Amino acid sequence: MQAQKAIMIHSPSSGRSNKLVEITDWLREAGMEIVDVLPIHALDGLPPQGPLWQEQGIQLVIAAGGDGLVGGVTSHIVSSDLPLGILPLGTANDVARTLGLSMDIKQAAATIMRGKVINIDIGVAQPAEQEPHSISNEHKTIVPANAHSYFAHALTIGINVKFAQFATDKQLRKKFGNMTYAAAVAKALQGYTPIEVDLDFEGLAIYDHDHDGKPVGTPRILSNKVQIHSKVAQVTIVNSPVFWGALQATVPGVNLHDRLLDIVIIEDNRMEQLVYKVLRFFRRSTAQKPEYAGWYKQFPELVSAERTNIPGIHHVQAQGITIHCRGKQAEATLDGEIRGQTPMHARVADECLNVIAP
Repeated sequence: MQAQKAIMIHSPSSGRSNKLVEITDWLREAGMEIVDVLPIHALDGLPPQGPLWQEQGIQLVIAAGGDGLVGGVTSHIVSSDLPLGILPLGTANDVARTLGLSMDIKQAAATIMRGKVINIDIGVAQPAEQEPHSISNEHKTIVPANAHSYFAHALTIGINVKFAQFATDKQLRKKFGNMTYAAAVAKALQGYTPIEVDLDFEGLAIYDHDHDGKPVGTPRILSNKVQIHSKVAQVTIVNSPVFWGALQATVPGVNLHDRLLDIVIIEDNRMEQLVYKVLRFFRRSTAQKPEYAGWYKQFPELVSAERTNIPGIHHVQAQGITIHCRGKQAEATLDGEIRGQTPMHARVADECLNVIAP
């Protein structure tokens, strides 16, 4: 696909932001008219810009950065017909990897020029607080509690929030360079404390299971809400399945077109058990039939919704979920950036995202 006019939004703090000028020049030489190049923080506080850009003749929006940038740009264009091209200049680039984009910047740029537009599901969350896409952590602005944000990758509370705090810290990035993510993981695990949550599921997906316990067929959607209470290490609401950047750990069974969110709940446990179970979760090839014990005895509706049988880790699908934390509010990340606090309601967005894929 070749667009006549494009606008590029970038993140100055993304892992490979030093490639921005080079790849912008390459796209222009290849025939693309890039009307403007804006940092994402320039859009903070503005209403969705997609319809305005469309009126100005823009035909394509390019997100040059990582997953957080993709999520931020998504919020501006879902109300328009503008397609999104992704230049994976971030560190993890999990959305780009999910879509099969090359991590080679010029190959990714070539996909923007010649790829195809597809529609994918996205999530929408209504947080209690939002912070802007600032280039520093020194200035924070609270927006109204009824504000909502879209996410293309995932929404998370728990350990990953601490990880995000460390991974985006400028001093830590400067000190550890390419080892920043590893250092951030270590620091997040050191400060681990469980969170007590109430989870309300809307439109829980119920499956039949084969003799090996693998979900089969088309799910039935429950009309009634399902409520559970648990002490957790993390709750992740997954839209696109790839995690951990180059390691490409993939949540099995996630579909970008099924109008469902995949919800992964990791119960509180000893740290060594948490790490082992998370690795086992990503590596599993088949599910086993859940047994009526512990968790399922308390929440029998989840037996037929369960997509894995790793004790202490639960994977279900639903159209929406509300997360309440008992006691102190918990911060939440949307697409890897801290963008809100509990209570948090998330659901499949009515809109889809038009994105350019190979």
